[in-house]
Amino acid sequence: MLMDEKAYLRELAGQPLGTRLRGYLRLSGPGYMQSAMTLGGGTVASCVLMGSMLGYELLWVQPLAILLGVTVLAAIAKQTTHTGERPYRVFKEQLHPALALLWGLSALIATVIWHFPQYSLTANGVTTLLSGVGLDIGTFSDGGRLAAQFTIGIAVLAFSAWVVGLYERGAGGLKAYELAMKYMVWAIVIAFAIVAIASGIDVGRFLLGLTGISFVQRVMMEGLPPETIRPVVGGLAAAVGINMVFLYPYSLLRKNWGPEHKEVAYFDLVIGMLVPFLISTTFMIVATANTIGPAPGETGTPVRNILELVPVLSTTFGEGLALALIGFGMLAVGISTIITHMLASAFIGSEVFGTDDPRARRWLSFLPAIGILGVAYPFPWAMSVTASTLAYPLMPVAVICFIVLLNRKSYMGDERPEGIGRLVWNVVLWFAVVFMIGAAWLALDQNWADLQAYLAS
Repeated sequence: MLMDEKAYLRELAGQPLGTRLRGYLRLSGPGYMQSAMTLGGGTVASCVLMGSMLGYELLWVQPLAILLGVTVLAAIAKQTTHTGERPYRVFKEQLHPALALLWGLSALIATVIWHFPQYSLTANGVTTLLSGVGLDIGTFSDGGRLAAQFTIGIAVLAFSAWVVGLYERGAGGLKAYELAMKYMVWAIVIAFAIVAIASGIDVGRFLLGLTGISFVQRVMMEGLPPETIRPVVGGLAAAVGINMVFLYPYSLLRKNWGPEHKEVAYFDLVIGMLVPFLISTTFMIVATANTIGPAPGETGTPVRNILELVPVLSTTFGEGLALALIGFGMLAVGISTIITHMLASAFIGSEVFGTDDPRARRWLSFLPAIGILGVAYPFPWAMSVTASTLAYPLMPVAVICFIVLLNRKSYMGDERPEGIGRLVWNVVLWFAVVFMIGAAWLALDQNWADLQAYLAS
């Protein structure tokens, strides 16, 4: 099958661009895994906060975040498909063992921390969905409600473990896993698209927000609103997290993608990650802005619960369908991210602890499972966004390491970018690093100020 795929790609190589792209659709997969991972609780929380506070004005944040992220992942794809080497070992042998360990441990810790809000989001999604069809768990006693929430959590963990198991079962299981991710990602997109379109889109405000013009106007008149720093940086961090940068090259290696697959990998990132992320996050912000956001030019109150959208949407859909739509969106977002987090934990843990045993990988996939405790709490918006901002400062370090490797002749050989191509790669990637460092500094400064205020009180 592998030789057939390579022969298929060689046959496509001489075809027109449209024919090649149609052919690449058959092979896409790793990009959807990244999309499922990035469309998690941190992204949802950041989008809803941004929409409720500044309406359409922060629509530019997620497109910028995902464009920078896709560029970084494209550089990783270029290296991985060319060398076929596992990045953790490359970091260890060609850069420094301490850098490899820092990257691995920080990615593992971030995965565990981010897991808690995913379970909370998923459990709340299920209970909301059930409310929409007439079964309101909120009417249960405290003990009954808690038991129901943990039952949901256990069911989600069991299902996620089963899907992760598919990934380990060879080509057939891998295909089934990737197909499941595609369905989940597009289910998320459709759920939030319906909500946004039904609530109406102000095209003028939309364009001003997407280009950043309305936000720049606000900053010039009033300065940077401090309360927007955390959701903005949280959105940037959640778009491409440090654990995603770890998982992505291993997903390429698992599919045996080599030099022939480089163009496929680029296309896969666009169609599987960039497009679904752009559409779904834009619709999340628009839906929130339209329903509970402030009037143009004003600053709204940060929303604490996505269910605050329900009363407004009920006028369009009726309460039952509004609850079902939002609940389904929350469920799809949460469970798809839980699955990819478990898979990331398996790969990260196997590298950090130095094992290639498939059984060990299965057990290592359960490391973030302590996050199941998150089902006991209402969706923790602050924790989700803060977790993203705290993990973000480590991203520039990882990206710089990949830039160094991209420019190293001894590592990349003839595939090292040269001339204009090398200039473009480096300018874009270093812009991403500088931008990440600036955003991380703002996040740390804001978190430090918040901690001081908390201690003082």
